[in-house]
Amino acid sequence: MTNTGKSLTESVYFSVRDDILTYRLKPATKLNIASMAKARGVSLSAVREALARLTSDGFVVNEPQRGFRVASVSLADLLDLTERRVAIEGQCLLRSIQNGSLAWEGRVLASLHELSRTPVHLQNEFNPAWINTHVRFHATLVEACDSPWLMRIRELLFIHSERYRVLSIHLDRPHLDAEHHHIAEAAIARDTERAVALLAEHVKLTAQIILQSESDGRASPFLG
Repeated sequence: MTNTGKSLTESVYFSVRDDILTYRLKPATKLNIASMAKARGVSLSAVREALARLTSDGFVVNEPQRGFRVASVSLADLLDLTERRVAIEGQCLLRSIQNGSLAWEGRVLASLHELSRTPVHLQNEFNPAWINTHVRFHATLVEACDSPWLMRIRELLFIHSERYRVLSIHLDRPHLDAEHHHIAEAAIARDTERAVALLAEHVKLTAQIILQSESDGRASPFLG
């Protein structure tokens, strides 16, 4: 494939992934390759290759004789994902704090500032730019981790957790900015135990909010 082809596939991949993360493409929705290619002005092969990558990453399911559909979300998946992410991301943060330089501290503060200035909502609708800023903040926290394998696993777990975070955005979470601030503050203070504990609490709270909404009858209709 040419560099142009790779670039197109990458563009389609992130475009579709953003649509999945923000529920513009609903869970279990069947994906029409021809329609997607036409809407994005790309070839059928670019869409197929992007969907193959999304399938590998768990965002899309390829069913024999039925084609591609968006992967479903569920409470069981949320709980499993949360437990695995707490374990893996906690290890990444610990090693990042141990290895991070003064320049890393500066990048953590800069990414925190960017996140605090990016609104979660725009005109009463979810702001997709917030997801990207949120991803960058958490990635910066752990970027000094010296284990490539931990980082690869962590990245996949994190981006899947964003699907559930979006479901919790409209629910009551008034201290989200403070949560991020306290994690960053503990990290640059090299208070490893506190930073890891705050991160675990931060991750688990998303699941707790969604589970509480389910018991209160306010759960998302997408959750099985």
